[in-house]
Amino acid sequence: MLLALAAGCPGGGDGGGGGGGGGTQVTLNGTVTYDFVPATYARDKAPLDFAATVKKPVRNAVVQVRQGTKVLATTNTDEQGKYQLSFLRSLKGSTSLEVLAKTSNPQIQVEDNTDGNAIWAIGTSTLPTTDSTLNLHAGHGWTGTAYDATLRTAAPFAVLDSMYTAARSFMAVRTVTFPALKVNWSPDNVPQGGDKSAGFISTSHFSPSENEIYILGKEGADTDEFDAHVIVHEWGHYFESNLSRSDSPGGPHGRGDVLDPRIAFGEGYGNALAAMLLPEPLYVDTVWAGAGGTLASFGIDAENEPLDTDDPTPGVFSESSVHRLLYDIFDSGTAESYDKVAAGLGPIYDVLVGTQKTTDSMTTIASFVAALKAQPGVNAADVNTLLARYQMGAIASEWGDGDTKMRNMYAEARTLPYSNNIAFEGGYEYNTWQQNQYYVFTGNGSRVTVSASSPADDVGITVYQRGKVVGQADETLVGTETLSLTTQQNSKYVVVLTGFKESTGEYNVAISIKSP
Repeated sequence: MLLALAAGCPGGGDGGGGGGGGGTQVTLNGTVTYDFVPATYARDKAPLDFAATVKKPVRNAVVQVRQGTKVLATTNTDEQGKYQLSFLRSLKGSTSLEVLAKTSNPQIQVEDNTDGNAIWAIGTSTLPTTDSTLNLHAGHGWTGTAYDATLRTAAPFAVLDSMYTAARSFMAVRTVTFPALKVNWSPDNVPQGGDKSAGFISTSHFSPSENEIYILGKEGADTDEFDAHVIVHEWGHYFESNLSRSDSPGGPHGRGDVLDPRIAFGEGYGNALAAMLLPEPLYVDTVWAGAGGTLASFGIDAENEPLDTDDPTPGVFSESSVHRLLYDIFDSGTAESYDKVAAGLGPIYDVLVGTQKTTDSMTTIASFVAALKAQPGVNAADVNTLLARYQMGAIASEWGDGDTKMRNMYAEARTLPYSNNIAFEGGYEYNTWQQNQYYVFTGNGSRVTVSASSPADDVGITVYQRGKVVGQADETLVGTETLSLTTQQNSKYVVVLTGFKESTGEYNVAISIKSP
């Protein structure tokens, strides 16, 4: 049975015993498993291939014997899903065995955001009176045409295991301490915005403000629990926020978009990381489409482009280009003449938690590649060959030197006062290349005032210092935005100028940076 235990219930640690009132010591052992349903993107297979369901072990999960709210014994499953614990079976009160959707190393727990953040669990309230083997299994609950809600117990464990796989992949190559992570999955989580406690989560996503992940689960709308790439993609944003850094503005993005390079990197990185960590190059996302709620799927191959290319505008502003470039940097053993780079996961981790985190520039493919080339054993010429494959220049610095388009994102205010005019293109999202420009200046230890204006259109300005927002102005719908800040001597600052014009057509924006 699928249970929802109070979010604060204890767990983890080595097996032990307890309980008052005397009783008989009982030792239980067994194996805990769950159904994993492959998500597919092939014409001859169902989007969720229930016929190919695999029984997987529930790894590192907290196992408890409980008497009411009291924990009599606790342990964790091993990598094969096996557990063993002993407890004193009291003559008073009933006892239960429960397996929580919660790991201890790293600490991840899957909660029901629509039920007071209770931790998901499976268990049994019928325990033997003598030493016994007791196996537990979480099934997918699919009947052939729909889910049986009472049997749909595998979902939170599938979500948990995908994220556990991601974390342990990094832990296998580097010493990493991950901050505790809460993940929210519910069969009521729908792709609509609103009250998250009622399931209106908009989409599967990582919430930086909460430092939590939300996963869709509504049958007939969108169920992501078996979409492992979607889950690890969102875990990748948690990784960025807690161990690395992301300057991405977020927002909508899709095939062929010419994006602000911050979000092009962030989304391409998320897809590529899922392919690296699972490891499986084919990204698949399933969705329930149409009035009848028919399952469908779409996919992105990190290794091969389809004949009808999904990357019509390759380069530094394309998340698809970033996705495949990063995967080619990681992988090994390919027969592709342009791919001689096989950096593996360790150096990629080092870049993400090192220079990518501390760069003076924005976090883009330029800052990543420049740092990667400085890693021991990485051949810069081979990286340049890969860059050329995706129509990127031979990036040589965090500012994009070597790639004209990337370098032109940064206008340098070498001396203050500085002023400039730029033409933006309306009708595009606020997170696209057409509506963004960066300006770089060096702090002088004094106050600096930044202003931007467009007579008839909405613009905003944000000032960053090594990824930290130190100034922001976006209060008026038209006219001038102004902010002032005290700068640090010789420190680099990046001003991001963003336009929000929704109607098509070119419009002019003036910017000034001055120090009185």
